[in-house]
Amino acid sequence: MNNPIVRTARASAEKRQLIGISINVALWIFILSTGNFLNIYITSAILALLAVVEIILIYRAFAARRSFDILINEENIVIDNRQIPADHIKTVFVKGYFTPVIGIRPKGKVLVPYKNCFRFKSDNDVKIMTEWAEQRRIKVAHKNFSRWL
Repeated sequence: MNNPIVRTARASAEKRQLIGISINVALWIFILSTGNFLNIYITSAILALLAVVEIILIYRAFAARRSFDILINEENIVIDNRQIPADHIKTVFVKGYFTPVIGIRPKGKVLVPYKNCFRFKSDNDVKIMTEWAEQRRIKVAHKNFSRWL
């Protein structure tokens, strides 16, 4: 792999999270409107927090439409002009089958950062990415992963 490989990807929209938070906000609004609450301040704070998370998820769902390039080199990977050295990567996650989402978890982190989460436009690119990780002895996990917002 002397020549860098350039692939096109986009951020994942995570529609299930958006739907879950929307349902949660609707239920808290219902609780607030019926008066079935212990403390109006705690209920209002929870509702405000969920509303902020929902706004962030809606923004990211629309921002996920733009494409960016991923450059795979010998010693690092460049995601949207952010360089990640191979020795700083702990795990490469592959979530899903039909439209797999890739998550790159850096060493020392518990969750996958949002900016390290993307989906390739081509299915063959997932195989190239996992082969690159395996060649560098980076753990590849085909399972669900948690990411920060």
